[in-house]
Amino acid sequence: MNFLLIHPSPGILGGIETLMGRMSRWLLDHDHQVTILTNSDEKWREVVPKEARFVALGDRFGALKYHFHTRKLLKELDIPAPDVIKSFNIKSAWVAAQIATCFNNGCKVIAGNYNPNVFTVECPANSLAFWRMNGLYLRNFLNYIPRNARLFCEVAQIEELQKTHQQEGLLWPLPIDTRHFAPARRQPKAGKIVSVGRISPMKEYNLYMIDVIKELIRRGHDVTWSVYGEGPYEPEVRRRIKEEGLESVISLEGTVPYERYLQVLQDASVFVGMGTSIFEASLFRVPNVVACAYDRQGVTYGPIYRLPQGSLGQSNASPPRFKVVDEIERILELSPAAYEAEQEAVYHHVQVHTMEQSMTRFLELVRQADRIKRREPAFYLASYPLHLVDRAFTRP
Repeated sequence: MNFLLIHPSPGILGGIETLMGRMSRWLLDHDHQVTILTNSDEKWREVVPKEARFVALGDRFGALKYHFHTRKLLKELDIPAPDVIKSFNIKSAWVAAQIATCFNNGCKVIAGNYNPNVFTVECPANSLAFWRMNGLYLRNFLNYIPRNARLFCEVAQIEELQKTHQQEGLLWPLPIDTRHFAPARRQPKAGKIVSVGRISPMKEYNLYMIDVIKELIRRGHDVTWSVYGEGPYEPEVRRRIKEEGLESVISLEGTVPYERYLQVLQDASVFVGMGTSIFEASLFRVPNVVACAYDRQGVTYGPIYRLPQGSLGQSNASPPRFKVVDEIERILELSPAAYEAEQEAVYHHVQVHTMEQSMTRFLELVRQADRIKRREPAFYLASYPLHLVDRAFTRP
């Protein structure tokens, strides 16, 4: 099959960019074709196989929101007719629908959502206003993308969709590919805590972990915390480390080449983080504490195995009820036998995320998915006048 992957990347190596690279590699290895349409390939081009066609449009990506502009751009770029168009958020699902309409070849649109709180914060029920672009994007997702063509990366997102809009979707456990990581051997160093991820909004654990380390030391633990990543919170994190006098035990290591991910974890005794990085750490048998998105209080569900399989770190069914500091201390105080059992528990829990299991499931879901529903011509063209309305509302 010919797959077209669409995502307006901000030019970072984030979870979605990493996912697109993994999907591309597996699909190509299994005799499929892959084209990627994005706006910026900065900092993530290297994770996509050279065999995939990679088109970074820059500012021209925005033209894909408009029907006639989309037709013109697809012809100019000579994009081959896809069998499957895969999007990764609500807005790119609209782009995918536009492209499917332009090709009119019966291709499937598989819409995904890979961020938390989308339907409660970004796209709540009151965002369906007919005169705003975001309302158009959301109506497209809810009314024209079939239920069995909406794939979510965790149970909480499906629960959120059901609660907010009384609609459904399907779970697809994210694939984790460890084959391209440089070899590493587990040699845990007592008290060494490691985090890998952007130091940015949604990952506020980078802020409260300073207090966690301070408290662990107060409780008598000999701990260090190594942080790999960069982002807008970095100046605040550095300031807080200095204020607390923790420069000797907390180190900001900057970004690490993706292939070296396991190497920075090989002597970690505990991993603290979220998203795909905690799945990768689990597959490397690193005991972990799941950080909750946007949380500043330091609460957690604990290790990944306390959550439903496929969950990225939260559950709408029950709130987190443990403290990050207590869960780290629990792991630090495990006997050697109990620590080994903890390693095996996190490892076995994430087996649904192994590349072969996850991508085989993805193809099953693609084959079972219905095609996008037909719409009235006016719906395709609504983005033109709504663009003018949005400009009027956002004008300084």
